[in-house]
Amino acid sequence: MLRIAVAAAFLAAFATGAGAAADAQWKEIAKALDAIPSDAGLSVGKRIERCKFKIEKDASSIDTRPVDRPEFGARAGQTVLQIILDIPTGASAAQAAVRRTPAIWVIDHGKATPISAWAISLQQGPVPMGYEAWLNC
Repeated sequence: MLRIAVAAAFLAAFATGAGAAADAQWKEIAKALDAIPSDAGLSVGKRIERCKFKIEKDASSIDTRPVDRPEFGARAGQTVLQIILDIPTGASAAQAAVRRTPAIWVIDHGKATPISAWAISLQQGPVPMGYEAWLNC
């Protein structure tokens, strides 16, 4: 019985710690998105809100490593910001969404360079981003 109680306490502490780490990383991701300007005249974070895109917080990440990351074109010491988006395909909530779409930036000395199609659209795309009314953001 004591073993079960100890194991339960350990799992509870581990789960709380993991949640706290995820919350701390999400705050860092949100701060980075709010610091990236867009050609729409507001931050990328605000543009995502205006477009009603949903960010999959658990699947998104921000990471600075002391080694090169060739898969992102990042050099040692640069930060890779990757968010995973669910993008609605229309104004109706019943319409399908494009799920798990990555938007990726490499950040170097505070300057964010978009390296995926949706990161480019969010940062450099005109207003509206598309011809459909749902992309009037």
